[in-house]
Amino acid sequence: MKDFGYCDEGYSRLASAIILQALKDYRRLSGTEKTNPEKAKIIDWILHGNFGDITDLDPVAVVEQLRKEDAGRCRTQ
Repeated sequence: MKDFGYCDEGYSRLASAIILQALKDYRRLSGTEKTNPEKAKIIDWILHGNFGDITDLDPVAVVEQLRKEDAGRCRTQ
């Protein structure tokens, strides 16, 4: 997690909760980012929003993983 300065624990916990909720939301939605506008919004936030401001995770790697999961689900359906 990013170093937020003072009161790191609270900010880190909030950042983690935001990221985890976004990933949960993405995974519960059907389709892919190409067929589901809500998934596209989450991908856009990860790549172009403040995702990179609140975590040290690589946004591109996170999106690649989500897309890989989508591809796996689409093949099995």
